[in-house]
Amino acid sequence: MEHTLGTRDLELEIAGADVTSLLWDLDEVEQAVRELALYSHFAESFRDAFACIDNATFFWLEDGRYADCADSVTKAMFHLRATIEEHFSFSETTSLPRVVRRFLGIDHPASDTQLVATYALIQAVQAVEALANWLFDLELSLYDLDVDLIEQLRKTDPQQYLALVTRARRRDSSSEIIAREDFAIFNGEASKILMLASLYQQADFSDGLRNDFAASSFLRSALDKAFAAKASARAQAAGKANRNPGAIKQENSHKLFEEISTAARSQISSNPKISETELVKTIVAQGKASAPTVRKHLRKGGFIPR
Repeated sequence: MEHTLGTRDLELEIAGADVTSLLWDLDEVEQAVRELALYSHFAESFRDAFACIDNATFFWLEDGRYADCADSVTKAMFHLRATIEEHFSFSETTSLPRVVRRFLGIDHPASDTQLVATYALIQAVQAVEALANWLFDLELSLYDLDVDLIEQLRKTDPQQYLALVTRARRRDSSSEIIAREDFAIFNGEASKILMLASLYQQADFSDGLRNDFAASSFLRSALDKAFAAKASARAQAAGKANRNPGAIKQENSHKLFEEISTAARSQISSNPKISETELVKTIVAQGKASAPTVRKHLRKGGFIPR
């Protein structure tokens, strides 16, 4: 499976930048994020997420270069991220490497440490994607007014352009709430998993020194406890969600996603060559949601870019 998924395009776009590799393209993504009009409002959040990304990719370095399988593994795991997350959430403690190996192969040469770090990398990338694409879509929505005028403002009058983006932000506060919540979830998960990768690395190092498992028993026990605490927290969160008004909001968001997806399938079926802009405009005209929200759900459903 890795051979197939590891060579497929990621089909990932962040802040208008195409991402073909989670190892080689993220410098360009960071630059694109820095150019967002409202970047300064979220600079600290982005710095935190990109720090997680840098730390996660470090685990793939061998003698100053990435391991031969690094790119294919990160691509394969990115394509499998939803499936891995689903299996991981219902698995036993210290299960993440085993879950990943179900799909990559039990004898895959990547270390447990590298697989765990890659999971953290993907979580951090999704955090950046959630926040950056919301900000990017805010700016993109302005171009629905007048492409030439908005582009001229962006180049010649940055303050006026920023004022328009800020106004668009105020008009659609629900999208901001979703983006910031998604960022917090993904980035928090990335940070926790990254710490687990460090524990795995220490355990692997101890095993190598002693050539047995006794030297790392304490660290393996720590991993068991860390994963057990994580599983307990997930269970508690799931229980609270049933009583929490936030669960209703999440359900409403899911319903909106389904409605927009259905509308998109209908439009694409009747006009397979419909452009991204026309698809968004048509669904907005149906009263489903604002342009930024429609774009967010179309991107989530894989209907755009087209």
